[in-house]
Amino acid sequence: MAIPAATDSAPREQVHPAPGPALAPLYALFVASGLTALVYEVMWMRSFSLVFGSSTRAASVVLASFFSGMAIGNLLGGRLARRSRSGALLGYALAELAIAAGALLVLAWLAVYRAGYPALYQSRLGTGPGLTALQLLLAFAAMAPPCAAMGATLPLISHALVSHAGHLGRRVGGVYALNTLGAAAGVLLSGFLLPVWIGTRASVYLAAWVNAAVGAAALLLWWLWRRAGPERPVPGGAPAPPRQAAAAPIGRDAVLLAPLAAAVSGFGTLALEVLYTRLIANAVDVSVYSFALMLGTFMVALALGSALVALVVDRLRSPWLLVAWASALGAAAILVSPSIFTWVRERSPTGGLYPGWGHLAWLAGFGMLVMGPAVVPIGVILPTVWKTAARRAEDAGRRIGGLTGINTLAAVAGSLAGGFLILPALGVSGGIAAIGLLYGALALLVLLRVTTGARRWVACAALAAGLAALASVRPWRALPLDLAPQERLVEYREGDSATVAVTREPRGLVLRLNNFYVLGSSRPGGIVVHRSQGQLGLLLHPDPRDVAFIGVATGLSLSAIKDFPAVRTAVAMELVPGVIEAASAFARANRDVLRDPRVEILVADGRNHLFGTDRRFDVIIGDLFVPWHPGTGNLYTAEHFRIVADRLKAGGLVVQWLQADQLSIEELRIIVATFTDAFPDAQLWLNRIQEGRPLLALVGRAPGGGERSAGPPGPDGRLAADPPLSRITFVCDGPALRRWAASAPRNTDDHPIIEFSAAATRLDRPAGEQRRMLALLARLAREAGSAGADPAG
Repeated sequence: MAIPAATDSAPREQVHPAPGPALAPLYALFVASGLTALVYEVMWMRSFSLVFGSSTRAASVVLASFFSGMAIGNLLGGRLARRSRSGALLGYALAELAIAAGALLVLAWLAVYRAGYPALYQSRLGTGPGLTALQLLLAFAAMAPPCAAMGATLPLISHALVSHAGHLGRRVGGVYALNTLGAAAGVLLSGFLLPVWIGTRASVYLAAWVNAAVGAAALLLWWLWRRAGPERPVPGGAPAPPRQAAAAPIGRDAVLLAPLAAAVSGFGTLALEVLYTRLIANAVDVSVYSFALMLGTFMVALALGSALVALVVDRLRSPWLLVAWASALGAAAILVSPSIFTWVRERSPTGGLYPGWGHLAWLAGFGMLVMGPAVVPIGVILPTVWKTAARRAEDAGRRIGGLTGINTLAAVAGSLAGGFLILPALGVSGGIAAIGLLYGALALLVLLRVTTGARRWVACAALAAGLAALASVRPWRALPLDLAPQERLVEYREGDSATVAVTREPRGLVLRLNNFYVLGSSRPGGIVVHRSQGQLGLLLHPDPRDVAFIGVATGLSLSAIKDFPAVRTAVAMELVPGVIEAASAFARANRDVLRDPRVEILVADGRNHLFGTDRRFDVIIGDLFVPWHPGTGNLYTAEHFRIVADRLKAGGLVVQWLQADQLSIEELRIIVATFTDAFPDAQLWLNRIQEGRPLLALVGRAPGGGERSAGPPGPDGRLAADPPLSRITFVCDGPALRRWAASAPRNTDDHPIIEFSAAATRLDRPAGEQRRMLALLARLAREAGSAGADPAG
């Protein structure tokens, strides 16, 4: 791409409408456009995960398709922006209308994919790299048209806003900052309100309606501009500000500097977003609210950087110096940000879990302290590069479109590299250091090109010395685990999906995910509880031959098959690859079940695999899933329970475990109502664990089959006299459950109530809720006439 150097000739003749158009409405329209773009991104990520699965790889495929479509739009919009300013405004209006139409078509594509995906999954393409390539192709085919239209909006509106080069930085930087703030608002709306209030599909409809309204308003503005009079040339154009006109020459090879800076900015920003998300996940138990708040905070920091550009860049003699020093400041802040993270975390309550919704206020402040000092300066880079490249008003849209396209393609690479290369190879701390040094290298390169004489060497030496000093003290070292005084680290892995650790404490081994969440332990009580989770369904089925486990964790639940020689196959599905590797450390506790020839380990999303496969099972056992974690709410929806029902043989059983202290009574009622719709022949069991925290098991039976278990075999309602199973108590059956839960709303893919409600309950759990939960179980048992012992005892 040919970028004019500072020594280019004076600006050519320029055009603008007469009289001057009102620009304020355009700023307002672009804020709304930014908001809808992030609503689409979040809702499409949710929707595609229901087809492709919730794995990190599938999510990255969708994200790459989204940004690739935008990059194409950036380049196309730059070419279309060669027209007059009013022509660019017309193009912008049509692009907004195209976004609305294309967004609705994505919903139709998703319906087609759901119908055909099982056949594709079972084909030869449905394994390994073939499946990833297939998902990428399908996602791109669906999202490319609306995403290309989104990408075209920036160069088109930039060309419409800029009448002379002297105010390019202020107008384009300002509108970009407002658009990014709108995007942050879209993230927060999508992460807090829209899916529960109106549902996923209706959220897309609402966003499409907003885009259509923005397009119509832009058409009206275009018509008013045309009525104001024909565009006429302004001889000589508007002169650049005096200080800028004296800019130092930077040489012909600077034509490569702008694309390089744009690429580094895109790659570094998205890679850093991935790394910071993983970093902060080591301090908080991430819920759907926490994730949205972290992403929104990141985008607010980017918007602040763009706003700074709008305020100062048009007054600068050499905008390239702003690029250099913003990169240098960003590099230094990135390198020290893990130290800030550690300092703040050590002075906060465990997980930062302040009472009530104050946790989110703490998290927003925590995120801004860790990310803000780094993200604000790197947010300066791209808008400043636009200013250096577009030396004339008529070049604004074309140059901005081209550079933004490069930036967006690099962002795709940064997102993928951050998750699949940098994290596994360097870890969170090493990855953050690498991105910091990348920005430092950009700063050095720019200083070498745009400064001359002694200033060049002094500035470069000072910057290199500063980076070397930071590298020597390694402020990014050592993060992530909070170990108790008598706890020792056994294994630690940072993979593309999560951070997995095995630690040893006096009572046994503990398996942790992202430092915060304990997946299981080999403590004596833990072995009993987890193994009984696998034994319940196998005992209730008269002849279990083929079984499936959704979730592996320590392998203790899976080890129940050792007590059932008749089991022929056991398919164990685990979403996080590092968990499978870590489970080998529990070989003694889990009876080395992973080496059992009957066991087939799949690194896969359990729901997605059951949706795609045509295999059927006698028993399917769902592990404990944290209901407020992003994506896990999909395992409590009506659609998931119907998928499970389709994968059961006649008379087959499903056992879904629930940790009652993670749910309110109303949330339990919603899950029970949703479950009993799919499995009218249901039962509720109680497995009491330490400190009075109850585990509940919803057991559902598919129609058909011959001999079946009639319910609790013992007169006291317990399953067996065996110590691991004597803790399990029958509560009630399907009719009692349906009577209690009949009026509850249903948890569906379109209205994911549990994922959001459980996150809110965790932040503001009513006092005495667990006591009321146990009293409820006792009442259900009495009303059903169960012979079981009083669950509240």
